[in-house]
Amino acid sequence: MVQPQSKGHAEPQAGAATGADSDADLVDRAVAGQREAYEALVARYQDRVFTLLLRQSGSREDAEDLAQETFLKAYRALGSFRKGAQFYTWLFRIAVNAAFSRGRQTARRAAREGVSLDGGHTEADEAGALGRQLEQTSARAPEEELEREEVRRRVREGLAQIKEEYRAILLLREMEGMDYDAIGEALELSRAAVKSRLHRARLELARVLKDLAPDGASGTDET
Repeated sequence: MVQPQSKGHAEPQAGAATGADSDADLVDRAVAGQREAYEALVARYQDRVFTLLLRQSGSREDAEDLAQETFLKAYRALGSFRKGAQFYTWLFRIAVNAAFSRGRQTARRAAREGVSLDGGHTEADEAGALGRQLEQTSARAPEEELEREEVRRRVREGLAQIKEEYRAILLLREMEGMDYDAIGEALELSRAAVKSRLHRARLELARVLKDLAPDGASGTDET
């Protein structure tokens, strides 16, 4: 899928990366020029990054393209990776920034072309339930699944309309399930700042989703 890697031969080499290697070890070896080490990092995280980007973009083609872009950017920036940091939170920031940049381009293009994005069912208007609404994947009746797809689409539209800093923290917390400390590391915020920004982000998303609701529908604000 996503790969700055070559597949011609697979002969064993001294120091070849294995699944037991830590991210830190693999990053050190990749920085030193060992291509196989970075290939191991790609293999370790490509599914997770792809899933994240698919959820954010709603398009498999876009997610593939953004994942490729993410890993290429990360590879080129490995020299700036800070020792002691979590590789995935660093990689995640690159992925999220790429997705946000693409989202802004798409929104601007849609605005120029006069594209109308219809709203859907309102049971997800409570922003505190965002994670549960997006993560539940059990089998449902076709009508319910259609409603849920409308909810997902409207949430994506809502996320595109709030501040980038709010989008990032909601994505990290509600979709990726990161704890406050990991979010703080990814966004370079204190724990208190993470809690404060997350609260404001949920309120802002709830407000936007309420505005996006169809005529006659009403949302539920977070208390």
